[in-house]
Amino acid sequence: MNRVGIEKLHLYLSTLCLDMRDLAAARDKDPDKVVSDYLIDRRTLLPPWEDTVTFGANAAVPIIAEEDRDAIGLLVVGTESSVDFGKPISTNIHRALKLGPNVRNFETKHACYSGVAALDTAVNYVASGHNRGKKALVISTDFSRMHLGLKEEFVMGGVSAAVLVSDQPKLVEFETMKKGTWTLDTYDTFRPSAKHEVGNNEVSLYSYLDALEGAYRDYLESAGGKVDFDAYFRFLVYHTPFAGMAFQAHRTLTNLFSPKPRPELKADFDRRVRPALKYSRQAGSTYGSSNFAGIMSILTGDTPPADGDRIGFYAYGSGAVGEFYSGRILGGAVELAKAGKLDAEIARRRVLPVAEYEKLEQLRESYIENPDFTPDRAAHNGLYDEHYRGRGRLVLAGVKDFYRTYEWS
Repeated sequence: MNRVGIEKLHLYLSTLCLDMRDLAAARDKDPDKVVSDYLIDRRTLLPPWEDTVTFGANAAVPIIAEEDRDAIGLLVVGTESSVDFGKPISTNIHRALKLGPNVRNFETKHACYSGVAALDTAVNYVASGHNRGKKALVISTDFSRMHLGLKEEFVMGGVSAAVLVSDQPKLVEFETMKKGTWTLDTYDTFRPSAKHEVGNNEVSLYSYLDALEGAYRDYLESAGGKVDFDAYFRFLVYHTPFAGMAFQAHRTLTNLFSPKPRPELKADFDRRVRPALKYSRQAGSTYGSSNFAGIMSILTGDTPPADGDRIGFYAYGSGAVGEFYSGRILGGAVELAKAGKLDAEIARRRVLPVAEYEKLEQLRESYIENPDFTPDRAAHNGLYDEHYRGRGRLVLAGVKDFYRTYEWS
């Protein structure tokens, strides 16, 4: 079996964001409590000329070199926010990135598991040897619907990730034979239409934790059962519908497999889990990109990992499925990740006042399933000129009779 892992990885958090303290104050909530409960400082917003397609393609642009275009044989896009119920957005992204014609491409959907479902396909494609030396490009791209004034408003957001998977990994090598899965049919959170994102938060919480326990127990069987929870994983990346959920996840596994007093639990969380939350705290809900955001957080954070450090990953998708798997950090990964200058890109985002955020959400809502519209590039006081014009980002040019047209800025 071939080695397989991540050769390149990049995240895109758009060019707009909302400060959670501003939102809390506007909703008569305690800003300190909101931030401490959810562990979200800012959340991603999308301007009117961006959608799921541009969001995903803009994550990929920085890591796709000219030689990669001919080397990619598979493109899989994971999303629950597609702009079409039939045509996969992988075709739009394939064209935008100018990949070769002999590329198998499709879209995966399983709520927030969609990104790891895409990754699984890519890993198996490379590990099997059927790739004939080709690489796989995985893109995970999602953003939230409008939730103005609702309690869910504080855990909305989005992030897109582009992951180049190959038999010459440079960031993380996956332990392909170690994997655990758990599944159940449930309605916890779901999107019954293009405009609605609904569900039961309590059911979702328990489904998430049940899937975590079930998937981890299955992982232990695949790993031969000889796993010391405290010593085996240097880092743990949990799915983050919001970053604060990671503490509940870690507490659950710790209580089951290595019980300890709360002060020790918190110290362990700070050492092994908090380093993976850097970017989820800037994005809000990370949807299918959670595990990828966790990897980048670890590699670019203040606690540099060592070569060979093992990461335990938990992916969850409402509906529901949980998966636990692992990988090892490779030498040179920190330098490669930091070379992408993601922190500088995020720091340049414009913070919208709450009133302007509300107008943006209402405008975006009016575009959903609208057969004809042209995004207003004059919105947000020169944002397009400052962050897009001449910067090589993909934007939505317009929609005519449902046909969508994209162009590079």
